[in-house]
Amino acid sequence: MPATVMTPPSTTLILFLSLIISNLLSTPSPIITADAAPLLASCISDGNYTYPSPYASNLHLLLTSLISTTPRTKKLFFEDSAGSTETQTVFGLAQCRPDASLVVCTDCLTTAAFQAVNGTCAGLKSAAVRNNHCVLRYEDHSFYSLPENLMLTNIFRKENATKPVEYSRQLREMMEELWLEAKSSELRIAVGMKTNNIRDEDIYGLAWCTMDLDPQTCYECLRQAYNFYAGNHFDYQLGGGSIASNCIVTYNNYSFFNFSLIQARSMSAAPDGNELHVEEDIKTTESHMLPFVKLKAATNNFSIENKLGEGRFGPVYKGVLWDGRQIVVKRLSNTYGQGLVELKNEAALVAKLQHKNLVKLLGCCMQEDEKLVVYEYLPNASLDKHLYDPAGRAQLDWKRRHMIIEGIARGLVYLHNHSRLRIIHRDLNANNILLDGDMNPKISDFGLAKLVGINESQWNTKQIAGTFGYMAPEYAMRGMFSTKSDVFSYGMVVLEIITGRRNGSFIELGNALNLQTYVWQHWNQGKAEEVIDQSLGGQYQLEDVLRCINIGLLCIQAEPMERPSMASVVLMLNTNTETLLVPSLPGYFTGENPTSVSSESATSLGGTNYDYHSIEHFNRGSGYSRRPSMNEISLDLMHTR
Repeated sequence: MPATVMTPPSTTLILFLSLIISNLLSTPSPIITADAAPLLASCISDGNYTYPSPYASNLHLLLTSLISTTPRTKKLFFEDSAGSTETQTVFGLAQCRPDASLVVCTDCLTTAAFQAVNGTCAGLKSAAVRNNHCVLRYEDHSFYSLPENLMLTNIFRKENATKPVEYSRQLREMMEELWLEAKSSELRIAVGMKTNNIRDEDIYGLAWCTMDLDPQTCYECLRQAYNFYAGNHFDYQLGGGSIASNCIVTYNNYSFFNFSLIQARSMSAAPDGNELHVEEDIKTTESHMLPFVKLKAATNNFSIENKLGEGRFGPVYKGVLWDGRQIVVKRLSNTYGQGLVELKNEAALVAKLQHKNLVKLLGCCMQEDEKLVVYEYLPNASLDKHLYDPAGRAQLDWKRRHMIIEGIARGLVYLHNHSRLRIIHRDLNANNILLDGDMNPKISDFGLAKLVGINESQWNTKQIAGTFGYMAPEYAMRGMFSTKSDVFSYGMVVLEIITGRRNGSFIELGNALNLQTYVWQHWNQGKAEEVIDQSLGGQYQLEDVLRCINIGLLCIQAEPMERPSMASVVLMLNTNTETLLVPSLPGYFTGENPTSVSSESATSLGGTNYDYHSIEHFNRGSGYSRRPSMNEISLDLMHTR
């Protein structure tokens, strides 16, 4: 057999991108020299890929999409993914500074792509590259909107201010204003200038986040970046800043940005009051239409043998499509009056979403008086089938339960913060969590979900719908819902996973008429270990389980403002260095008026008080980025955490 000649991945990708750019621009492609280095390059994971491989091909497609699409978007920001299987899918985003022209943006992203695939991160599955006018990032998992451990790089000039103390004070004042302005900006950017009585010591500053971050996470990223810079006593230099993959703060004693262009693009990017784009949603739904005759054949004419059960709006069937794919078909009952609206809502929403912890929509059907939604088939059914069945529960050791708890949290973070959208699920429960072949959780059933504006915090409805026992008090009683309503539902699911008990099964437990009362009473008495599912057989680290109980109780606090965001829940689940708040009474508490937990008991349960904002956004521990590198002509030195 003749030997196969394999082209090195970096060479192939460079040739590939050169061809792309030559077709995109009428001007010549940028010249990439061997020593060209980005402002920041972080190799975010150690996983690698080979060439040829499906991952390499998907990376080709993703980079093509990001480079060609981003410069032509209204906000110079674009998220995309490439790949059809979980292990080979590449997720990415690209963003250009608002004062970048189409050519500058394209050149910058092309350069960043070259630097990623041929530089420090060559052959690695994840990379984040930031240059002066753009940032490009890709990973082998969905990372959008998630706060993360910051890998920060400081850059600074070797030129001191004449009056360091006064200069440092003025710099901080300006930066604090920019953080707040960037947080509220549609483009997540703010620029400013502060005059100084000393010649050549005016301050021009810029604060800029990637647009997948929500306002508060953007603010915290900028704040921590600057504090890291100032904390190392660089804030008396006449130029410098701190850089991360998802935000940057920088300044100089001359103007390095075009204020007019930034202001003009920010104004054009402002919402026009129709953020939900109903017509576009319907087109998205229609693009996923499947013929009824095909679904009828796939389910053996919706036979009783293919029926999996009954959902909220009708029966659910298993089927096999003509191409061999296994599917689940939700068939809407004709007796349900609002069926078409609910189905279109579900299909339009889910068609927009792509995350490893959300069920994948394959299509829908609205013909011959039939209304059907088609999803991927997940062999391990729903979470409740395992939790409340002795045989199924035996498959759920603590490692798997923790994986499910974290996976659901990551899926909700994506829903609450995805791009410029915010989706409230409104019906999260153990029956709507499906499990794939590896027991990874996937959130399903979006019939009641609401797509809302990212800058709003609370909504209300006259039509209250959901699953009792999981609905937050403010929603069940007043119709008020928000992301914190989903947090409450999530907390109930967490407690069910830990205890192995279904909410409402507590008639025999005295005055504990529901799950949250039962768990909170034991927690408050220092007996939380007694609520842990006995089928686990003690095969777990007690500290880990108690921490998850604490998190679950924090999520079901009676007042919405006292519940953490889902982003902070993910952080709590992934670090043991932060102590957690002591939970107060949960919603729907039915027990006797309790006495406060003693400080000794709280400490033993890992429940001592802490600075809430330290866990709400970013962990100040060391980041997970690998091998950072940077270079910029106007800045001389770097300092990396």
